[in-house]
Amino acid sequence: MKFICTLTDKLKKHIAKLYFLIVMKNWKLSLLTAFGFFAICVMVVFNSCEKDPCMDLNCKNGSCVDGLCQCPTGWEGAECDIMSASRFLGSYTGSMTCDNFPVVQGNATITLLESPDGIRLHLGAGNTILTMDGIARTPETHFVTHVDPEVTIHAYVTVDADLIYIYIETIDKKITHRQICRFTGHRVSN
Repeated sequence: MKFICTLTDKLKKHIAKLYFLIVMKNWKLSLLTAFGFFAICVMVVFNSCEKDPCMDLNCKNGSCVDGLCQCPTGWEGAECDIMSASRFLGSYTGSMTCDNFPVVQGNATITLLESPDGIRLHLGAGNTILTMDGIARTPETHFVTHVDPEVTIHAYVTVDADLIYIYIETIDKKITHRQICRFTGHRVSN
């Protein structure tokens, strides 16, 4: 009988040891699982938060939409800080050709009529003297078409850095004649 008791005591000790190992192993596994779940949750929360793309953008005369400045009429540039008219303003010297007439030297001046985009063109070349108003647009500005009972004049201007190109179309209504003039020049002052 003593032998059976001793065996039972040893068996009890082995069972207690095995139970302790199983519980401790599961406890460590449970703790590792909980830590892993917490780490994944934290990563999801931090990675799912998007930074506002407009936070670092300073749109001076416009509003930011999806990380880009939306400029109102008359303003341009990455931060809407450039007047549309500014690229056109200045004095230019160059030459003008009209259909088959000889080339004549001339000058053009574009001034600010009304901020930020109202401009006035003064052109003098040969016997052509012209003053027209327009709204500055990129890449080219069309001036208000002059219409009277005898003649219609349409003009537009394109400026690339310090180079200017002016196109003028004149229609004489009496004789139904159309004349095209082109002024090409370079900026001499702002």
